[in-house]
Amino acid sequence: MTSLEAVTPIDLGRSVYDSNDTRILSAAFERAWVFVESDPALEALEAPKRRSELARCLMALIKLGETDPTSLANAGIAMLRSKQIGRLR
Repeated sequence: MTSLEAVTPIDLGRSVYDSNDTRILSAAFERAWVFVESDPALEALEAPKRRSELARCLMALIKLGETDPTSLANAGIAMLRSKQIGRLR
């Protein structure tokens, strides 16, 4: 898998997701949100912000080639936590 630094916000904005990608993203989001919603490490982010940040993480990861919803959800949670820890430092 490619590093996340290689995916810029401009690249993500130009992405087109087909119906299969949308199905995978939706399943991954639902799985991840169960944990992200009540994660104490993320409580500084209001729920709407957590939702949008989680979605951004998942879209970046699917662009890098991850297609398994469970793996995508787990990686999305890890990425979101990592981003939040970076903001707190």
